[in-house]
Amino acid sequence: MSFLERINLVVLAALVGVYGWYFSTVGGELIGGLEPGAALSSINDKMFLAVGAFIVLMIISSIVTAIFMGRESEEQDERDKMIDMRGDQRGGFALAVFALLGMALAMADYPNVLVANAILAGLVVSEMVKSVSKLIDYRRGV
Repeated sequence: MSFLERINLVVLAALVGVYGWYFSTVGGELIGGLEPGAALSSINDKMFLAVGAFIVLMIISSIVTAIFMGRESEEQDERDKMIDMRGDQRGGFALAVFALLGMALAMADYPNVLVANAILAGLVVSEMVKSVSKLIDYRRGV
């Protein structure tokens, strides 16, 4: 498994772990109805915690992966560039779908916290689609 494949696997694992925890803890509050005040503050705190934890986890795991695996070469070949492009295209499509969902929620006058979580979900799903797409393309070959 190449360095880029392992990094994509690490990204996918971190996304599933951190944001799986986040959406499982706040999902009931978002779907069941929002209470003003304390619940909203709790959701905001958890969102900042999840984003911060993801950033820290990615920094640490990238460093550990680079130390233990080593970086093969700094340049990407044609295959790596094609896989990156295809992953970005697929992730961009998923992001566009969630952006439309976020705009629809905003136009339907849903609470801002619900719109923000829809946008966050779009970013997470987009990155997951991108990572899975890249892993599949590395295994199949492009």
